[in-house]
Amino acid sequence: MVWRAQSLAVRRSLRRRAPFVRLLLPLALVAAACGGEDVRGEDGRVVTAGSWSVFDLRPGDCIGDVSDLKGDADEVPLVPCSEPHAQEVFAVVRHPDDAYPGAGAVATFADRACLTALEADLDLTIDDGIAFSYLLPTFEGWNENGDRSVVCVLVFPEEAGMIGSFVDGTGDASRLTATDVETSTP
Repeated sequence: MVWRAQSLAVRRSLRRRAPFVRLLLPLALVAAACGGEDVRGEDGRVVTAGSWSVFDLRPGDCIGDVSDLKGDADEVPLVPCSEPHAQEVFAVVRHPDDAYPGAGAVATFADRACLTALEADLDLTIDDGIAFSYLLPTFEGWNENGDRSVVCVLVFPEEAGMIGSFVDGTGDASRLTATDVETSTP
């Protein structure tokens, strides 16, 4: 899964973490309004497949096939978690600093914050075969748009399509397989 896009206003990066290994994949995203109001039901859950702004993702959002995302991307395909999906947002954490601490410091914060949320909120660890990624604010997004959100995303790299939500307690961790991922930097 490689998403790469560049915008006038905001850039983010996607990181994926597997046991003892980190993989950096760039993801720059354009701030945009929510796409397709009919994607979510009255309770805020995704009820039908459709595109949604990456800046309005919430825990429990299941992301469909992103293999076609190339170039600029300001939206991702959301699907109901009862349908096969490749990823699931499990936490959105705000970085506490006012001044941009640097890309490395933001990534270190995201590693810790997402791992803490994984263990505390979902009672899962990377030893369970869980791989996770995160979307990070960049210098430009931080300073120009006040973007401080780290979006933590479960990634199911080997599964044909996960069904169920780990956030809602309907995901099946027994289907997960641990995967070694080689470290790569752009």
